[in-house]
Amino acid sequence: MDVATPVVQEFFDQYVRSRSAMEIDHIASQYAESCIFAAHDGPRVAEKQAILEGFPKALELLKTVGHTSTKLASLDETRVDEHYTMVRAQFVWRFEKAAAPPIDVTVDSTFILYIKDGVPTIVFHHEHEDFWQALRTRGVLPAQG
Repeated sequence: MDVATPVVQEFFDQYVRSRSAMEIDHIASQYAESCIFAAHDGPRVAEKQAILEGFPKALELLKTVGHTSTKLASLDETRVDEHYTMVRAQFVWRFEKAAAPPIDVTVDSTFILYIKDGVPTIVFHHEHEDFWQALRTRGVLPAQG
């Protein structure tokens, strides 16, 4: 069930549009100057500059394996206090290559957004499974040997 305020809904609509269009500056603008990425191997703090530096390589890899779009499948917002909200989002990443059926990869994520003056920024991002491993499991990327 989708339950989100208009501000959060628009934020995630822009989130998927920027990934589909590979707009690195817009992607980076959605993250705080420092944020936490919680992955299968533990949390890490990332500075916005590192995010800016890492996205071009990741987006180029996604493009080479046929990424055509990212869609928002569901959104569930839980207000924490006047400045923070927790959002569980499900995204569907579509990959298409010639002479092969499209592959949709569903990724569940949890975010904590800081909202100031009506503008949300990501301060915490957790993918419920390793994104790159999910691409390998579904045949988008080759299996690691």
